[in-house]
Amino acid sequence: MDKKKQSIMALLRNVCAIFYVVSILTTEALINFPLSGLKGRSIRCLPHILCMRSDEVNDGKKRRDFLQAVIVNTGALTQYHPYANAVERAVGSAELSCREAGDCLQKGDLDGAVGWNWGGKERCDATDPRCGPDGVLRDATPSGDPLPDLNVGNSELKITNVIDVEVSIGRAEKGVLRIGFYGEACPSSVTQMIDFLGDQESSGILTSSKLMLEDGYGVVSSPVSLNKSGMLNYISPFSRLDFGVPSQAYAYAKAKKLSSAGNNFVPQSRPSGPIIERITEEKSTRAHNIAGLVSIPKRGLGYGGNGLEKDDEAYSSAFQITAAPNPAMDKEGRKVIGQMMDNSSMAFLARLASLPTKKGFKGIIPGQNSGPPLVKVIVASTLVQSQSEN
Repeated sequence: MDKKKQSIMALLRNVCAIFYVVSILTTEALINFPLSGLKGRSIRCLPHILCMRSDEVNDGKKRRDFLQAVIVNTGALTQYHPYANAVERAVGSAELSCREAGDCLQKGDLDGAVGWNWGGKERCDATDPRCGPDGVLRDATPSGDPLPDLNVGNSELKITNVIDVEVSIGRAEKGVLRIGFYGEACPSSVTQMIDFLGDQESSGILTSSKLMLEDGYGVVSSPVSLNKSGMLNYISPFSRLDFGVPSQAYAYAKAKKLSSAGNNFVPQSRPSGPIIERITEEKSTRAHNIAGLVSIPKRGLGYGGNGLEKDDEAYSSAFQITAAPNPAMDKEGRKVIGQMMDNSSMAFLARLASLPTKKGFKGIIPGQNSGPPLVKVIVASTLVQSQSEN
């Protein structure tokens, strides 16, 4: 352990000792000055309770002797010993085995359940492509699952639209997800998604009046688009990815190079009316039984949350991409409207699905490893491919 850590540990011991002595001195003063309404009673701190019964007479000599002993003992505790800080936390074989099996909490091994390595010196660099969600450096980067087949059952799905989504991991790494959509099987859902992923300045979902986009009406607004401050919001490691726009106000301010959107900004609400009825009627083109499938909520974009979000956050969970077979998404009523189009997209999808996440306290619960990415992952740009390139 280096000198800096030794100094910090010595300082913490001194602070604890001082706090201990001050608490006793404060209690002594309160004992000599009983509070109103507590006649005949005295206030005692933990050391007094441990050393004498509440009905004993607190005579001055006993208190002075006790206080002197406390000061001497705490002073001895704060003395520095050259080997006092040389002890490292040992990791036993039981902890190592439960970490590998992922059942530390069931076995009562809290050290292994909390995961001391993550956030410590043994954790791998989160920007390293080989760094896994558990903070352990892998031998190689994920290779990606096979590309989804367009032949589903007795029918063949047709790709009608292709969009490239460029994603940045931190500041140094970028990759592209090339997504194809089943426009013939679910035209209304795909049309809405194309609007959301559009690469033009005017692209995006607009649920308010177009007049609100013009000056002179006392309010400001903008279509909500993944191309404007969209990001990877949530990762279920090796399972699914969740993309969206966390805040429309933030996206507007960033696009206009403002410090804030202002009080006159009006976000786009969730879609309603005939368009939602048409999207809701469309069925999923296939089950969520393979990696690389693009999935939206049953009622379309804007309905991916719990319904309690403010309009500003209505599109924070816009669509998801499977990173493995995920039958739970079928039970949630979600529907597949597209897929990855090439092997490089599948490899980059595997990379995103293996990113370390901000688990927080729930990280000690087995199986609860999902969360926002530890390194910021944003949508850098989108590009709509021409039909001839499909």
